[in-house]
Amino acid sequence: MTFTTAFIAAALVVPSMPQPEYDDCEVVTNCVFDASRNDAKEFAVRIELEATPSNGVEVVFGRDANGDGRLSRTEAEMSVGYCCGECKVVNIVTGDTVSCAGTTGRAALDWKLRLNGNRTPRSLAATVNGQPTFTQLVTPPPFLFDPTWNAAKIIRRGQSDPNLRVECTVDNEPLVMYIR
Repeated sequence: MTFTTAFIAAALVVPSMPQPEYDDCEVVTNCVFDASRNDAKEFAVRIELEATPSNGVEVVFGRDANGDGRLSRTEAEMSVGYCCGECKVVNIVTGDTVSCAGTTGRAALDWKLRLNGNRTPRSLAATVNGQPTFTQLVTPPPFLFDPTWNAAKIIRRGQSDPNLRVECTVDNEPLVMYIR
């Protein structure tokens, strides 16, 4: 089952996923996602889910080259998420995967990739429930962000999670000033 939705360019919040036709199957939602902000300093992904050894949620990024509103396998470039007890980031182009032990129960995967002035990866801060993860990506590889991405798809596998929440943003770092 595939469901296509359009969202505001710089921020993507997926409030709900379509219901599967059968128990324990894959559900996909395709979304517009614009990573082209010239002033972008941070690429963030937050996934909140009920983590079990048999379910998974991943966010796949790439370029919808043919403009059909769906990110096909040949257009996908990078994915990040939770799958069967592990947190994973995948370079879909090469097949290289980096995985870390996940958790079970309610989990929040926070991914904050800081970008250089030329919008290439500078540093990665990733946590699961506040605990550092993906520590092997101290120097983040270039495939983790591409300013030409214009689409994302969220894939859920396993039992339905009524409290699933996925947020993705490409934004400038906020300036906070405290004046007394």
